[in-house]
Amino acid sequence: MILSVSARKKLHALVSFLLAAALLVVGLLSAPLVQAGPRADKVYRQAASYYNNSRGFFVRDLSRNQWQECLRLFEKAYECDPRDQKVAPKALYMMAIIYSKAYEQFNMREDLKAAASYYEKLTFGFPDHSLADDAMVALGKIALKNRDNLEMLGKERLLNKALAMYGADQGVNDTAGFLLKRLQEHAEQRGIEPLPPAKSTIVNSITPPAHAAHVSRPVRFWSNENYTRVVIETSAPVRFKEHVLKAEGSLPPRLYVDLFDCRIPPTYQNPITISDGLLKRSRAAQFDPSTARVVIDLETFSQYKIFSLHEPFRVVIDITGTRQQKESTATVEQQRAWQADKEFTLVEQLGLGVRTIVIDPGHGGKDPGAVGRNGLLEKDVVLKVALKTRDALRKKGYRVVLTRSTDVFLPLEERTAIANTENADLFLSIHANSAPNRKARGLETYYLSLATSKEEKQAAALENAVSSKQLSELQDILSDLMKNSKIDESRKFAGTLQHSLAGGMQKRFNRVKDLGVKKAPFFVLIGAQMPAVLAEVAFLSNTEEEKRLGNDSYLAALAMELANGVDSYNRSLVAFGPSFD
Repeated sequence: MILSVSARKKLHALVSFLLAAALLVVGLLSAPLVQAGPRADKVYRQAASYYNNSRGFFVRDLSRNQWQECLRLFEKAYECDPRDQKVAPKALYMMAIIYSKAYEQFNMREDLKAAASYYEKLTFGFPDHSLADDAMVALGKIALKNRDNLEMLGKERLLNKALAMYGADQGVNDTAGFLLKRLQEHAEQRGIEPLPPAKSTIVNSITPPAHAAHVSRPVRFWSNENYTRVVIETSAPVRFKEHVLKAEGSLPPRLYVDLFDCRIPPTYQNPITISDGLLKRSRAAQFDPSTARVVIDLETFSQYKIFSLHEPFRVVIDITGTRQQKESTATVEQQRAWQADKEFTLVEQLGLGVRTIVIDPGHGGKDPGAVGRNGLLEKDVVLKVALKTRDALRKKGYRVVLTRSTDVFLPLEERTAIANTENADLFLSIHANSAPNRKARGLETYYLSLATSKEEKQAAALENAVSSKQLSELQDILSDLMKNSKIDESRKFAGTLQHSLAGGMQKRFNRVKDLGVKKAPFFVLIGAQMPAVLAEVAFLSNTEEEKRLGNDSYLAALAMELANGVDSYNRSLVAFGPSFD
């Protein structure tokens, strides 16, 4: 945050008073002065490296000796030159963070005092630094959490003065304004006369500037014992970089992702327990003033893939590990007795490889998808088809899971994650097409690959809801994402499904056009660990086909042929041998 000249002068004028009132700032001028410059920066980087390797960004779970060593290293960096405008503020901030986390772990009052002291040193010793207001807000939060402690009374009065100088006119939604309001209310209750807010147009840096991004939702995940998808959503596109740290002693292996020019609100910094046999937990924090870091503690790590999606911007991490087989406690005789009594489905009797199918009705909720000229919505049509397809497959003995069974919105990355966590054998996403050419009609089935034709690119851009530029960027990274994926199996599945769908519908209805099998980089298919396809069952932009999609018997026919296509593909695996685990 950049302070105005007048606000800066006011802060400097108050420094002597504030330091006298704050008993925790002893030693600000007594630190030894040594040579500044490259050495200070080097020592700070060494301290940061030790800290990150020890616990990512968190001190919880460290012994007291371990976090004291972290403090010693950052203190050494600070003492290289306590007046250095680059390293000293960062070192002070890190020491305050460490003491705050130590207080959370050990509940020792001296740790809280020390944290407040370092925040205060930073706030009033380096008022022009971008971390100054972050430290000020942190100090305010300490005061709020300890309002009944007389030792914090001076801090509360101090924060009233300091926050007033930054201004509260941004409203209670701004962190600084909210803290000021709470502090003023509490001051009134205790007979402390608060200062009126100063006139200011300064935006507190705890709120990202207009050009900066911030993490806009808590970290989300979907998992089973062998697969986890983690999603980090931000308010705007950001640059990111991941890194894997090997296990060290008692520390597990970790995967962390740095989001550059990005802030993460304190609300989203709480650890999230996963404990799925693959990952332990995820943690997030503001690593430095411009970098948000998400750390994932791993258990059985094998490989990972990372990519981004747009509108809104998301970083998606797919992590796989070695499946931990659960040993059966049943005896051979018990298993044989169970098998003798069990009534097997047709699928089980034939010993087929496909048992679980995940069906994904496209769009939903706030996302209507394509809209016909007469108002028919894609999200409603495909949900009806999906429900009917589910019923038809269940009659054939398959286990079927829907990504949605009602009119709700699901992000694209969640749909594939559901298929993976359900250990699905096939993934079928159902959509209705649209085109500028109102005469376009027909059925087509897609599998994941690079789009080559104009029509394939147009379809991918439509379903992904992205621009041509974003689609081009996706194509650049897709070749790496497709490594070890089920591309060959998906192409065969698409061919069998399209043959059944188009051929069956042509026998039932006239003017049904077979557009064949195509390939495109559909977001919803990325990361699927099973054969996965997307079926476009008609063109809503075509008036005749829109009318057909409003007819329940036509939808029932589509569902039956989709189910027949799935069953045909499954039976082909018996004839030629299964091609997947």
